[in-house]
Amino acid sequence: MKQKLWNKDFILLLQGNTVSTIGDLMYSVAIGYWVYEQTGSSGLMGIMSAISMFVSMFLSPFSGSIVDKCNRKWVLVGMDVMQGVVMLGIGVLAYWGKLNVAGVLIAAFLAALGSVFYAPAVSTLMIDIIPHDDMTRGQSIFSGSNALISMVGTAFSGVMVAFFGVPLIVVINGLSNLYSAFSELFIHVPRTVQQGAQISAKSILRDSKAAVGMIFSDPCLRLFVPCALILNLLGSGPLALVLPFCMEKGFTVDMYGYLMAVWTAASLICVLVLGVVKLKPEARFWVMAIGFTGSVLFFGLTYIARHFVPLCVMAFLASFTNSAGNTIFNASLVLALPEENRGAILGFIQSASIGGTALSAVLYGVLGDVLPLSLVFSVGNLLSLGPMLYLCFTPRTKEFVLNH
Repeated sequence: MKQKLWNKDFILLLQGNTVSTIGDLMYSVAIGYWVYEQTGSSGLMGIMSAISMFVSMFLSPFSGSIVDKCNRKWVLVGMDVMQGVVMLGIGVLAYWGKLNVAGVLIAAFLAALGSVFYAPAVSTLMIDIIPHDDMTRGQSIFSGSNALISMVGTAFSGVMVAFFGVPLIVVINGLSNLYSAFSELFIHVPRTVQQGAQISAKSILRDSKAAVGMIFSDPCLRLFVPCALILNLLGSGPLALVLPFCMEKGFTVDMYGYLMAVWTAASLICVLVLGVVKLKPEARFWVMAIGFTGSVLFFGLTYIARHFVPLCVMAFLASFTNSAGNTIFNASLVLALPEENRGAILGFIQSASIGGTALSAVLYGVLGDVLPLSLVFSVGNLLSLGPMLYLCFTPRTKEFVLNH
């Protein structure tokens, strides 16, 4: 266990992730622009996003089990190298004028495949390189850097694509992944309990069965996993439909951009505050509980607001409080998982969350075709209040946060 938060391994992991995230963000804008310019189809852009979501949903329960048995350093390095090589190949094809939609979709699948193994390796490694009493701060700094990149990068990516062109942006993304892989070579990665165990279909299914058994046998996980599915089903759909929601309100596309900047800025400010302030266990619980329940209230006010400025204020408060609840809860969750099966359990929890998000986007999209989005969002938000209050204020949750 590291004795301080800003140790060598945490810094290497953070800066490698930061560089590759910048490249990924620029690539997503550049390749989306290329697809739309070549085909005029916004549907294909949606398909690229759906590929990542469905790969994560179906493979996360099994990828965690595989990561538990591998040297996590080589998982991180290998996935970054794979994505770097794929991006360099796509960039070369774009330079030669031979890139096609099929190649872009294959690259999207391979990138999603890399991410589904990379994510549990990072999540479980952070538990080993961050002091447990600094987990909230460590995760806040990690997610805060991503939020800052997203906020600034979204504003400047279009300019970068126009200035450098799509092929060079894709090549830069490939190089950023290779740089991340190089920096990860110098991270000291502790062995896991299962590292070196044989990887086979039988062992993966056995681990998956054990992970499911652990979830159902642990009273806290038995509560949290269904809650994650239900709350994502009820609450995450509107986040995928912010643009049509703004159009329905009579706002312009520029105003939509400002709203998304406010949303991201609120999340960034929250995680930066939590990254600086070290809370005691009792304070952590109340910040989490008030954050989650407050976010339901502020999201509801956001959906019914008629004017842009009040809507932005409510959206800021909703994003800030939601980020506070999620940051503290997730930090406690990763500390509570048993080391020997940590990756597999995280995979199932992630799969439940992503599954709820995917179903929510479809459900709200269908209902929004026949009913006003403001009404649909408000009803869904109201329905989420009951499960949220139960999750936050059941004695089991408070005991869980205080002990982890």
